[in-house]
Amino acid sequence: MTRSPLVGLTLRAPDELNLNIPLLARNRAYFDALEAAGATPVGISASLSELRLRELFDVCDGICLPGGPDVGPKLYGEEPRADCSVDVDPELDRAEMLLVRWALDADKPLLAICRGPQLLNVALGGTLWQDVATMGVTEHNHYPSSPRGELTHDIEVAPASRLHRIVGDDVVGVNSVHHQAVRDLATDLVVSARAPDGLVEGVEHPGRRFVVGVQCHPEELYLERLWARRLFVDFVDATRG
Repeated sequence: MTRSPLVGLTLRAPDELNLNIPLLARNRAYFDALEAAGATPVGISASLSELRLRELFDVCDGICLPGGPDVGPKLYGEEPRADCSVDVDPELDRAEMLLVRWALDADKPLLAICRGPQLLNVALGGTLWQDVATMGVTEHNHYPSSPRGELTHDIEVAPASRLHRIVGDDVVGVNSVHHQAVRDLATDLVVSARAPDGLVEGVEHPGRRFVVGVQCHPEELYLERLWARRLFVDFVDATRG
């Protein structure tokens, strides 16, 4: 029997628990959405050495970068601003920067979600807004307190993008929950979607087999939204070569 594609998904210490016990975790929705699309998710601990990370990377057919804490500003040449409440995980930054660079070098399919496209942009030389509200980028609240599966605003999808071919529409409702965003776009990336206020909500690398990033959380929508299911299916299909 032909095996299903293996998709690596980083695990990190959850910041909402205080049990004095080292833990590794990731929202179950990512695993469910990837499995429903035909993949077998493989947890990759951010604590692993570079050697062990590479071993797991090599057996994976694709990489999914999930949501998480802020990308460390020092990675794009800035100091963290105290007024922006920047929350970083250096261990996760290290691991995911390695995985992104390896995936790009090997042309291994990469699906980046929420923090994911931000990290992808930084890995390719771009920068971020440390906090879109504090820095006066937009008056729209991109970090609402609504449930993660609730739509918060629409995005306009670029007609010529791969994301447009996947979702099949010019406008879709999304559940973005973020306070940072792409500022200076990396040279190799193109914008595939924007929020009504102009904030970047989707990026992709047209020179690779599959490198797509979305600022929202499609893993929380795949049961109810066709476009979200199609995104995961297109990604997993790309991992099959």
